[in-house]
Amino acid sequence: MERDEAWKRVFDRMPVAETIARDGIFHVTADELKANGEREPRLMAKIDTLAERPAILAENGLALFPVRNGRYVLFPDPAQKSFFRFGDAEKPPVRVFRSAVDLNAYDTYPRGQESSESQALDFAYLSSLLPAFCGDPAMRLTLRGRLFSGGFRFRTPVGGLPVEVSRVQIETDAGYEGAEGVYLVEAKRGRRDDFHIRQLWYPCMHWAALTRKRVVPIFFTYSNGQYFLTEFAFGEEFGDFRIVRDRAYCLEEPRADLDFPAMLAASRPEGEPAGAFPQANDLDKVVDLVQAASPAGTSKTQIAEEFGFDERQGDYYGNAACYLGLLRRGDAGFEMTGAGREFNALRSRAERTGALVERMLRIPSLRDSLRLLMDRGFRAEKIGNGELAEVIRAHTGLGASTPERRASTLRAWLVWIMANVKVRQGSW
Repeated sequence: MERDEAWKRVFDRMPVAETIARDGIFHVTADELKANGEREPRLMAKIDTLAERPAILAENGLALFPVRNGRYVLFPDPAQKSFFRFGDAEKPPVRVFRSAVDLNAYDTYPRGQESSESQALDFAYLSSLLPAFCGDPAMRLTLRGRLFSGGFRFRTPVGGLPVEVSRVQIETDAGYEGAEGVYLVEAKRGRRDDFHIRQLWYPCMHWAALTRKRVVPIFFTYSNGQYFLTEFAFGEEFGDFRIVRDRAYCLEEPRADLDFPAMLAASRPEGEPAGAFPQANDLDKVVDLVQAASPAGTSKTQIAEEFGFDERQGDYYGNAACYLGLLRRGDAGFEMTGAGREFNALRSRAERTGALVERMLRIPSLRDSLRLLMDRGFRAEKIGNGELAEVIRAHTGLGASTPERRASTLRAWLVWIMANVKVRQGSW
């Protein structure tokens, strides 16, 4: 990647490793990054997830933080405390939230279709979902956009070296103030596995020095009509960052009510798609990708940048959308199919869930997996990985240990169906 090559040039041309070995920290300016890395500093310094770290920083266990406008520091962070990782914990159960206003009265309400982070935030606020989560019905939107921070300091995780921060550009996707608190929100489209703590930590440090009210950092993600909100708290030490509350909501959208036996009887398999069997576990993220796809084509690099993971994962998710017939590979990357355009026109999460199940029933491997799920009373935990691997092996020709590895994705998709479909009792 261009960022990896640019950072390698910086290390080759500047005494980064030697200085850190001696002093525990290395200061570098934006001008030096541009001159030695031969790339725009803002692009080199945009590291919001672990997957976006330049290879040489990852190999050496180094963290990058801005400290002045146009000045950065590098220091050892072997435990990766600069990033918060959500880990392997399951998503919180999705609750249906009843809006305080009639959302249907707003023609601009996306109804679960593609929307920007700011639009998702605005409707979470308008519906009173966000005030209800914060427990502050009187909170009002007061902040949005970029500003320069005041001064604060922290100590590095190795050696406890002091780092002074002042006049750093920070960005707040949305800030709200109520009688008791200031609520600072970092918003993303699509769920994240991890994020750089700077995105919430710097705004919180800035505003904590300016208000006596409680400053509450919130990480907000919007994915396939779902709103995920996580409230954090910072401790005194570098990287001491913990979850206070974690919730997930849909706005007035119940689970899809599907008659599986009738859908199975009405559908006909169309043959196993060409291409690699899916290895993308998050079906919501596949939906987000299809909704975000450009009519001109979307590359795996663009997918990776949009959702904060590496290009390999970008390719996996693009391939999964192709397997379902919603995208196809073209000269410009992943391109929208007619089925994908019809899918994006659907107005609700429940409709999209039904459409995904219909598409799965046309694909022999996924059809047999759904039949197996029905036979086990919609209890995915009663299906062994070996059984799923045999389904994959029978329909795809994959051999050796590959079917066992792909079974994890198939299981994740079955669990997704269980979480998003209201099963009619006695219908199987």
